[in-house]
Amino acid sequence: MTKLLVGLAHTEQEAIILLNNLRREGIEEKHLGAVAKEQLDLEMISEQTGLPKPLKGAGTDGAFGALKGILAGLGKRMHQTASIGTAVRRLAGNEIGSETDDLVLTLTDAGITEEDARYYEEWLLQGHILIFVECGEEQAEHVKTILHF
Repeated sequence: MTKLLVGLAHTEQEAIILLNNLRREGIEEKHLGAVAKEQLDLEMISEQTGLPKPLKGAGTDGAFGALKGILAGLGKRMHQTASIGTAVRRLAGNEIGSETDDLVLTLTDAGITEEDARYYEEWLLQGHILIFVECGEEQAEHVKTILHF
């Protein structure tokens, strides 16, 4: 069974170190990812780790884009996530902040508890970075030590 593990990085440098350590330990690139509020943070991480360029969702289309425009006009700016890596492609463009449960719902669909998902959303809102690893049960304990669980 595949597990999704999440590590917390305060800075781009911490994220780079974690991702490079995971790769050195044999975790394939396709099983790694990072999510941040700021795409610029992920661009540096991408360059330093060899992970793909950041993705930012196209969440400005259709009715939802109009809603975002209305909320922005009311001074209720919602932030949008950016992501790098195949493991977290679905997290690109998720809205975060008090007006939405977009990211929380996506994470709970992936098997993360709602309490943890809300904590991760707050972590992103504070400008930090989430590191994601998809791995099997047999690798999970080793990956947890790398992520400092």
